[in-house]
Amino acid sequence: MKNYMVIARIKGVDYLTKVEAESEMSAEHKILDLGICGQKEYSVESCMAYNFDMMKTETFRGHALNAEPITLEALIVKIEVRNFEIRERDNARKKIERIQKQIKELEKQLEENKKILK
Repeated sequence: MKNYMVIARIKGVDYLTKVEAESEMSAEHKILDLGICGQKEYSVESCMAYNFDMMKTETFRGHALNAEPITLEALIVKIEVRNFEIRERDNARKKIERIQKQIKELEKQLEENKKILK
């Protein structure tokens, strides 16, 4: 197992944390797999792991300087909060859809009964 620096974007904010994993890909997936995919959004919007050599690049330095340092545990909490928000939004969309269908059905029944009264 090696240590990797991972930059993950959650709700438009980049976070920098250290992850222990076997490869860059598995370090990324340790973060990505914690998030969910909602109807219109993702918990973890992007994720990039850097090994020791990759940390020497301008790309890493640029990303790291604009990222908020955070512990892995605190990042997990942020992902869980974001998962909850996405589930709530998805549930609200589904409920709105059901209510709109009910309204259409009730409007149809209303018009049918108005015709009977004429």
